[in-house]
Amino acid sequence: MKLLVAFLIALLIYRIQTIVYRRYWNKGLRTSMSFERDVVYEGQGNHLVEIIENRKNLPIPILQVKFSITRTFLFEKQNKGNVTDKYYRSEFFTVMPWQKITRTYPITCSKRGFYTTDSLDLIGRSFFLTEKLIETHQEDVSVCVLPGRIRPLDVPDTVNTLLGETEKSLKINEDPFTFAGIREYQPYDNIRSINWKATARHSDLLVNTYNSTFSKRVVLLLNMDANSMLHTEQLAEWAIKIASHLAARYISAGIPTALYTNGNSMIGCPALDAGADPSHIRAIEMALARIDLSLPVEKFTEIMDDRIKTGGHPAEYVIISNYRRKDVTDRYELLLSQGCSIHFVIPSFTQEVMEEAFECAKYTRWSIEI
Repeated sequence: MKLLVAFLIALLIYRIQTIVYRRYWNKGLRTSMSFERDVVYEGQGNHLVEIIENRKNLPIPILQVKFSITRTFLFEKQNKGNVTDKYYRSEFFTVMPWQKITRTYPITCSKRGFYTTDSLDLIGRSFFLTEKLIETHQEDVSVCVLPGRIRPLDVPDTVNTLLGETEKSLKINEDPFTFAGIREYQPYDNIRSINWKATARHSDLLVNTYNSTFSKRVVLLLNMDANSMLHTEQLAEWAIKIASHLAARYISAGIPTALYTNGNSMIGCPALDAGADPSHIRAIEMALARIDLSLPVEKFTEIMDDRIKTGGHPAEYVIISNYRRKDVTDRYELLLSQGCSIHFVIPSFTQEVMEEAFECAKYTRWSIEI
């Protein structure tokens, strides 16, 4: 008789806890996910912060939290997740009444892009672990990974020469009485601008810089088409990094710079008119970060026709394109013959051989090591 009573009491307790957990397990259960920094550069570290809070008297003996994120985010320890098209991570917690749990996961943002995480799947267990309770919490978390920075030492000398010539051609005047600072000597610098005292202190050639005004603007035209089917994504990423580097270089020199591209994103092709404010660098970087290489590109010759003007407000045009087939090169050579101030920068692998048909045209090669 006692055993029967004990069994009935145990059964009653079990039924009560089942009803209680079914009804109240997710009441007062709060979750949130965020990134420590919502904007980083490619290759930089970041932290993913996960917070779980149980605002009630009912404990959750086992709470499984599942979420998916881009596989380009590299966690320090990935043995708890599966990697396919995305990285699927699963964590287990024991959440006591009125407890707040915060976990921080160090990650490396290995690839440029705009990434989001929209939900967390919660799987709870009842007190006796017999009930499986499921709920999805909606999240709105995003992080923008900007194109990787190119070190000045990695910029080819031919490109440095082009940049220097372009900057000089844009200047109206340079006021020798408005000193701006000191920087490293570049091949295009006048030897008279060398600061010999600073050079002696640092054992490197340093030059004085002065505030200048500029009569024109620079228009960067980024073509996301590839010349061949080999390493297309790698070349496209380099073209984006080069565009970002050139924009930062010109804007830092005070030159109004615009960016137009046939690369697509979820909000259309980036088109940023000329600006010289430091915040314009970040605007261009974020626009380049959003380019999605899986989307079809627009016709680049149409971008050239729309954005390159042979009259009106003077500008220096810089085309950044690995693609150099006849439709683009013919348009480029025509613009040169019409007196347009335009340059063609070709990102290409060092081993790649240029076509003879394009040897007669004026271009600057940016060699990339595989």
